[in-house]
Amino acid sequence: MEIALKILSRLFPSRCILCQRTVYPDTDDAGSKMSGVEICPTCLSMLPFNHPCCVSCALPLAEDIGDDNLCGRCIQKLPAFDYSYSLFRYEADLIRLIHQLKFSEKISHARSIGILLLEKLRTEVSCQENLPDCLLPVPLHSRRMRQRGFNQSIEIARVIATGLQIPIISDAVIRHRSTQSQTGLSARQRKKNIRGAFDVLGNVVGDPASNLASNLAGKHVLIIDDVVTTGSTVNELAKLLKKHKVEKVGVLSIARAPIRS
Repeated sequence: MEIALKILSRLFPSRCILCQRTVYPDTDDAGSKMSGVEICPTCLSMLPFNHPCCVSCALPLAEDIGDDNLCGRCIQKLPAFDYSYSLFRYEADLIRLIHQLKFSEKISHARSIGILLLEKLRTEVSCQENLPDCLLPVPLHSRRMRQRGFNQSIEIARVIATGLQIPIISDAVIRHRSTQSQTGLSARQRKKNIRGAFDVLGNVVGDPASNLASNLAGKHVLIIDDVVTTGSTVNELAKLLKKHKVEKVGVLSIARAPIRS
């Protein structure tokens, strides 16, 4: 099957989702990990990788700061989650790529993004024991889900879950309150807007038999998001998970937005 797929990919190569040039599959061992990424090497090398960044919340830092530093916000108060990895900075072509995924129904982009995030996680995690037990894509409210037709974080999580062979718990937490779009809101407004928007499903339906909170206790949960701006949404989710005795909460996102002056 693998040989057949390689032959097909040679006969019908993909096009780069950024520049539309033909993307041929890698044939060497080093490139095999990136097989399936529909971004050409030139475009990939030009994307704004998020380095250096805060070791706690992944906020982009100035180039001359170096590694192993906290941002000013995390020095004052650490977030509810235990760690955060963001592959890129939210600028330039990344904005266009994510907008295509979310608003232009380019769901196929999720596979390339998922593969890149999977490799980012494997690079950051030192051993198998430190990998998460399950993935939690940031939930959409049912109204937003009907409008869009899909949850981009779930589509990305599918790729990562397959690679790690761990479950997605998209049915464990719901967004039970429809919130105003976070776009354009200040950090304080975002925090207030998202407060209390999520809950563990069992608490909402009031059925102890279906309460999933007990299944989360003691677990290592990795939240999957597309863009982390101020961190209000993922922090609210992390607080909820910790309230239900989740032992460790991480965040993995495509991009992290810098602080705007």
